[in-house]
Amino acid sequence: MPGFLLAAGLTLGALVALALGHLLGEAWLAPLRPPLAAMARAAPVLLPLALPLLLAVPALYPWAAAPDASGWYQPDVFRLRGLAVLLLWAWLGWLLARPVVRGRTAGAALLLLVLTGSLAMEDWALSRDQAWTGSLQGLALLVEQAGTAIALATLLALRHGLPDEDARTGLERALLTFGLATLWLWFVQYIVVYAGNLPHEAAWYLRRSVGAWGWVKLGLALPALLAAIGLALVPQWRPWRLAAVGGLLVAQHLAHLAWVVRPDAALSGGATPVLADALVAGFIALAVAAAWRRGARAA
Repeated sequence: MPGFLLAAGLTLGALVALALGHLLGEAWLAPLRPPLAAMARAAPVLLPLALPLLLAVPALYPWAAAPDASGWYQPDVFRLRGLAVLLLWAWLGWLLARPVVRGRTAGAALLLLVLTGSLAMEDWALSRDQAWTGSLQGLALLVEQAGTAIALATLLALRHGLPDEDARTGLERALLTFGLATLWLWFVQYIVVYAGNLPHEAAWYLRRSVGAWGWVKLGLALPALLAAIGLALVPQWRPWRLAAVGGLLVAQHLAHLAWVVRPDAALSGGATPVLADALVAGFIALAVAAAWRRGARAA
């Protein structure tokens, strides 16, 4: 399941980055547009990748078997909602991957992406724990995924040469902004739970502090995020530092996504989720590569 969430998150993040870049006229969009557009064009691939998740709703989500489940979380309603979101993203991927996008179009697309992206992350990732009722985690995941997409696009773009000075400055600021926003949103959510003494939400954090899961967060995800922010704060430009910031943001997202999803509702029937995740991640990587080649030939 994290494999599909990784693929969906990178696609969503690329769409958000494209919409934001076109809306604000950011200089960093020019060198990053080819890889971001490739990820956006791969959005239709999410439809077949989502089929196992949508068909296995009772095995993945405990609320599906609850007799008192609300209409919002009825399995068929959940499936229709997921398909509608994926179809919308596929259309927005075609729209935002174009070389020129009007500011009004980009603004409307960004609004749709924030609303549907937050909803999708609440549905697909966070609703696996029936006790969780947090309001910021869907948005926090969306912001984190946008930063990860920009970071991954940066690593890919650096292979083809260094961006100009304006693009470099804007890119450093974008990576720093998304890193700080990710840290702030997750911290605020934790403080709300801690200060409000909310037992159900506190149990969500406690499950992720037991055994190896605590080390995944405190030993991998959080140090990588803090290191990326620290390197991005250094004012002098260095290619290796920009690459390090991008690599650290990607690494922290991989660790943090596993920390968010894996401790809840393990797969039934002796399935091998790690292998399934690896296959999905490989499939989306091939789809992105193919879309990037098509985009390069079209350009």
